Amino acid sequence: MKQGKMLLGTVMAAVIGMSIAIPSLAAEGKVKITFMSRDSGDTPIARVYENQIAEFMEENPDVEVQNDSIYEEAAYNNKLKVALSTGETPSIFYYPAIAGLAEWAQNGVLLDLTDALNADEAWKNTFLDGALATYDLSAYGVDGIYALPNELNVDAIFYNKALFEKAGISETPETMDDLYDAIEKLNAAGITPFGVGGKNTWVMGHIFNNILAKRIGAEGIIQLGTGEKKWTDADVVECLQITKDLKEKGAFAEGFEGMDYNTQMNQFLTGEVAMISHSSPIIPEMLDSESEILDDISFFPFPYFEDKPEFENTRVIYTSGWMFSGTMSEEQEAATLKLVKYMTTPEAIQERMDAAMRVAPYKNITAPENAPQLFSDMVDYTGTITESVGEYFDYDTCPTLVDVSRNGILNMMLSDSAEDTAAAIQADIDANRP
Repeated sequence: MKQGKMLLGTVMAAVIGMSIAIPSLAAEGKVKITFMSRDSGDTPIARVYENQIAEFMEENPDVEVQNDSIYEEAAYNNKLKVALSTGETPSIFYYPAIAGLAEWAQNGVLLDLTDALNADEAWKNTFLDGALATYDLSAYGVDGIYALPNELNVDAIFYNKALFEKAGISETPETMDDLYDAIEKLNAAGITPFGVGGKNTWVMGHIFNNILAKRIGAEGIIQLGTGEKKWTDADVVECLQITKDLKEKGAFAEGFEGMDYNTQMNQFLTGEVAMISHSSPIIPEMLDSESEILDDISFFPFPYFEDKPEFENTRVIYTSGWMFSGTMSEEQEAATLKLVKYMTTPEAIQERMDAAMRVAPYKNITAPENAPQLFSDMVDYTGTITESVGEYFDYDTCPTLVDVSRNGILNMMLSDSAEDTAAAIQADIDANRP
C-alpha cells in the first residue's frame, strides 16, 4: 500500500544545484556504506536484514555497513530528505516512485545500474521477466535502469469461498460481467459483496487502478503519466464511470465512503462481506489475525473486460525497489554492489520470503513447505504473470496527483460526475506537473 508520495517535489528543490559530497571511508581503512529501508525494529523482515548485513560484514571485513532503516513513513521521508539535501545520499535506499526518479537520475543523484547488470548476466537473469523494466526510465528521457525491484505487492480480489457458495456462485469471476453477476447473486443472498474502507482513499484508488489497467492497459497508464494521454480522454473518463457504477450495482455497503480500512478488514475477516480488493502483503496480516474463516479465504485475478481481451493478462503489481546513490566513490560503489548481490542470492531472497511471506520478484523462488495454502497459491500465481503495471501515479511527475486523484475518486463516489472528476484532476496536473 502506497499512501504517501508528496516528498518528491520538496526533495527535488533541495537536490537540484546542490554540491555533491562523497562520504569518506570509515575508520581503520574500511569502506563505509549505508543501507536505508522501511523495515526496522523487531519485525521478521527487519531481523533478516540485520542478520544478512552482519553476515556480509563478517565475510567482508573491509566493509562497514550502517543500517539506517526507519519503519515510520514520515520519519523515514524526513531522514531521506535531509540526506539528499546535504549530499549524503544513502548507498542503498527505498523510495516509492518511478517517474519521480527521473530528475534524480538526470542530476546524478542515482546510480545507473545498466552496466553492472550487463556485466553479470547470471545475476541479471535471476529477476522475473519484465521486473527490471519497471525502473527503465527511458520513457522519461533518461536512459538506464535506476533501481532494482525488491518486493512485489500483487493485486487480487480476495474472497470468502463459503459466502460465494451460499450465494450460489460456483466459479470465480473471470470477466467484469461475471463479477457483476456475482455482485447481484451476493446481494440477493443478503451478503454485502465488497468490503471497502472508503475513508482511506487509497482503497477506492486501488479498485480504480485495476479498472484502468483492464481498459487502457500498461501502455495507456504510462502515457497518462507522461502526458501523452489526458484524464479527460474518453477512455479514462469511462474508467472513472465504471468505478462509480459499482456503487449503483450494489457492490459496496451503505455508507462505505465513511468507513475506514480497519472496518473493512474486520468485516471481511468476520465473514460479513464476501470480497476485498487488495494486494499480497495483506496475506501475512490476515494470517496473523484471530479470524475463524482463514481456511475459507482465497483470491482471483481482477476480472477483465470482454471487449478488451488484449488486456486480460495485464496485472497490477506495486513494485518496491532499492535505489542506489550516484555520488559514491568507486570503492563505495563496488562495496554496495557486492552487498546487494549478497542480499539477492536465491538463498538470501528465500530467507526473507520465508520469514515475512512477502512475494519476491525473482525466478525460481518457492513458498516454504509449511507455508499456508493462501501464500503458496500467491507465489505460484505471481510466477505466471507476464504483463504488469503499477499505480497510475507511479508514472507521473505531478507531486499532488496522489491526493488530488484519490480524493477526487472518493468525492465522485459521493456525488461528483466522472466528467467533472476527470476535469478537476487534469486541471491540477496542468497546474502542478513540472
